[in-house]
Amino acid sequence: MLASITMTDHLVLSPVLPPWAVAAVVAALAAAIVAIAWRRPPAFARPKRVTLLVLRLAVVACVALALLRPEMRWEGRQEVRGEVAVLIDASRSMGIRDEEALMSSVAVPVPAKKPAAGRAARRPAGAPISRSEAVGQAFALSSDRLAALAGRFGVSLYAFGTHTRPVNDFTLTPSDPRTDFGEALGAILARKDPRLSAVIVISDGQANRAQQPPDQAARLLAEQGAKVHALVAGSDKPTDRVRDVAVRDLRAPARVFVGNRPEVRVVVATLGLRDVPLEAVLAVGGQEVERRRLSPASNQTTQEVIFTPQVTEPGLVPMAVTVAPAKGELITTNNRAETTVRVDEGGVRVLYLDGRIHPEGKYIDRALGEAKEIALERRILIGDTAAPSAADLDAFSVIILGDLPASALPAATIARIAEGVRKGNLSLLALGGLKAFGAGGWDATPLAEVLPFTIRAGDGQVPGPLVFRPTASAPRHFIFAADTPGGGSLKFDALPPLAGASAVGPLVPTARLLAETPDGKPLLVVREFARGRVAALTADTTWQWVLAPADKHGEELHRRLWRQLILWLAGRDAGPKADLWVMSDRSRYLLSDPDSPPSAEVTIHVRGGKAAAPTAELKTPGGEVRPISLVAADGALQGGTSSWRAVVPLPEAGGYTVAAEAVVDGQAKRAETALAVEEQDFELAHILADRAGMERIAQAGGGSVREIAKLGDLLKDMAEHLPAQYEPVEQRRPLGAGRLFLAAMLALLAGEWFLRRKWGAL
Repeated sequence: MLASITMTDHLVLSPVLPPWAVAAVVAALAAAIVAIAWRRPPAFARPKRVTLLVLRLAVVACVALALLRPEMRWEGRQEVRGEVAVLIDASRSMGIRDEEALMSSVAVPVPAKKPAAGRAARRPAGAPISRSEAVGQAFALSSDRLAALAGRFGVSLYAFGTHTRPVNDFTLTPSDPRTDFGEALGAILARKDPRLSAVIVISDGQANRAQQPPDQAARLLAEQGAKVHALVAGSDKPTDRVRDVAVRDLRAPARVFVGNRPEVRVVVATLGLRDVPLEAVLAVGGQEVERRRLSPASNQTTQEVIFTPQVTEPGLVPMAVTVAPAKGELITTNNRAETTVRVDEGGVRVLYLDGRIHPEGKYIDRALGEAKEIALERRILIGDTAAPSAADLDAFSVIILGDLPASALPAATIARIAEGVRKGNLSLLALGGLKAFGAGGWDATPLAEVLPFTIRAGDGQVPGPLVFRPTASAPRHFIFAADTPGGGSLKFDALPPLAGASAVGPLVPTARLLAETPDGKPLLVVREFARGRVAALTADTTWQWVLAPADKHGEELHRRLWRQLILWLAGRDAGPKADLWVMSDRSRYLLSDPDSPPSAEVTIHVRGGKAAAPTAELKTPGGEVRPISLVAADGALQGGTSSWRAVVPLPEAGGYTVAAEAVVDGQAKRAETALAVEEQDFELAHILADRAGMERIAQAGGGSVREIAKLGDLLKDMAEHLPAQYEPVEQRRPLGAGRLFLAAMLALLAGEWFLRRKWGAL
C-alpha cells in the first residue's frame, strides 16, 4: 500500500494506486462515458440523456473514491479504567502497638486482579495492635467499599519506606529502617500514568529521610489530576497507653586525653510516664560509671542529662547511655544511645610569658586551665620575676609569648626557642600587644626568622574595632574545626570586635593565613617547619568574646579556639611528630543513611627525601582488610615531607583502622589511626504519629486527611465521586469504503438501470 497523503488537517488519502494513475483511470472512464453518450443516436430527449450521464459520472466518482480511499480523521476520546495508587508505610515505626483493635479476627482481602491472597491478622478484641495490623483490619472492614472502588478503578498497592516497591497484600511486615515520603510520591509521579485518578498514603507520618520534598511531589500529582489523600495510623498524643523512653542526641568530645573528665550530654524524651522514676546509666568501655535519676513531671517531657566521667585508658573508647525499660513501654530499642570517644595519652605543658597584667592573660589562663590535657604555667615578667633560662624551656612543648619586649628575655633563651622550633622540640605562639613583634624589638632576634610574617622596628598598631573573620580555608584547619561528628566550623560573626592588633609585614611563602580583618589585615597566621609549628595572633583582646551574650556562645568559642590552637601547636591534631603518620579529617563519623554512607578523607605523610610511595589498607568492623588507593598530594611540606591522600567510604557502623607502611631512609615504618562510625536509629526516635506532616502532604496534594479507621468513608467517596478517566484517541471515517459507500454506489447503478428501463432504452 502506498503511503498516506495528508490533504488537510482532517482529510487523508490512502490510495491503492498513485494519484496520477487514479486520475488517468478516472479521466479515461469519464471521457469514454461522455463520448458514448453523445455520439450514439439519441433514444430519448436531451434532459433524460443528461440525467443518465450524471448518474454514470457519479459512479465514476465512486470508483475514484474507492481508488483514493479518502478518510476523515479527528481527535476524540474514549473512557478508560482509571487507577488508584495506595502507598502503605512499611517502616519499623508501623510496628508500634498503639492502635485499638477494630475487630477481633479478620481476613485481609486483596483487590481484584491481584495474584496473592490476603493474610489473616488475628488478635483478641480490645488488645492494642500495631499500626500495620490496624491498616490490615481497616481494609478488611471496608472490603465491600473496596470492591465497589475496584469495580470502576484499578487499585495498585505499594509499600514504601527506604524504597518504594509494588506489593500484593495490605498487611505488611514493618521492617524498613527509613521513611521517605518524597521518594514514595516521586516514584508514583515518575510513572507518568495518565490513568492515575488518586493516591492514598497510609502512614504514621514519621519521616527520617527526604531525598526530595514530599509537598512538591504531592502538588505535582494534584496538578496532573490525581489528588493525594492521607490516612493516619497511630496516636499523635501522649497518653498512659502510649509509653516510651527515647535516649537520643548523645554528644561527647571527639577527642580527649587520659585523665580528663569530658562533658557527655544526652537527651532523654519520655511519653506517658508522668511521675514514673527512671535512671539514666552511663557506661564507658562497657563498665557502668555514672547514674542520673529522672522523674518526668508530665506525660511528655524532654530532659538533658550531663555526665562527667573520667577516662583512664587511651584508644577508641565506647560510651553508652541506657535507661531501663519502663512498664508498658511500646518499644525499647530506643532506650540506648552510643558514641565513641578517642582518648589520647599524655598532656601538653605550656609556658606563657607575659610582660603585664591584663584581661587577655587572665582569660587565656582560665580557658586552658579547664583543659585537663593542658598544663599551663604563666609567668608575668615584672620587677624581680626571673625570666626563664634556656635550660628551663626543656620542660615545655609550647611557648606563648605575650605582650613583652625582646629585652625581657635572655638572648640565649630566645635563641633556644628559635632552635627548638626548627628542630621540632618546641612550638611557638606569639601574641600581639603594645610591645609585641616589631614594636618590642623582636625584629633583631632569631625569632624573626621563624615567625610567619616579616616584622620591622617601626611596626605599630592597627586601631580597632576589628572583626575577627576566618578565611575561606580556615574551617578545614584543625584550629577551627567544630568538635562534632558531622564536622563544621566555629562561628565568630556575632562576637564583639577586637580592640586592635599589632601591625606586621607581608606573610612568608610557607605561612597560612587563617583569620583576618575585613580589609585584609592578618590576625591569625600559622607556619609549619619540618617538625615544629608556629602561630601568631596579632590581637590581645579575644577576652571580650567571653563577655558576649549567652546566645552568642562567646565563652565556648573562646575556650575552644584557644584549646585547639594549643593542641595544634603541640601536634595533638592526629599528626604525630614521626617519619610516617596517618591523619583523617575526623575520628568519628555519623551513618545517618545507608544509601549515602560517610567517607573519610585520609592523608598519609612521609618525612624524608628518600621515602618511597607508601601503601595503605583499611580494616573494617567485620575484620576484612581492603587496600586503599592513594593519590599523591600537590606539593610537599617544608622539610621534605611528602603527602598522599585517599577518600575511603565507610558503609557500616563500627570501628575501622587505617594503616600505612613505607620505607623511609632504608627502614620499614608503619603507622595507624582509628576511626569510628556511629549509626543512629532515627526511625524509632519519635514514636508519636505525625498528623501535622500528613496534613501538609494532603494539603499540597489537594486531598483529605482521615484516621485509618475512616478508610471505608474514603473508599466510598472515591467510588461515588471520582470522575471517569478518558484518554485521547484518533477517530476515522472512511469516505471510499464501507457498507454505506457500497450501498450508495449500488444505488447509483440501480437508479441508472431503472431509468433506462422505464424510458424504454433497454
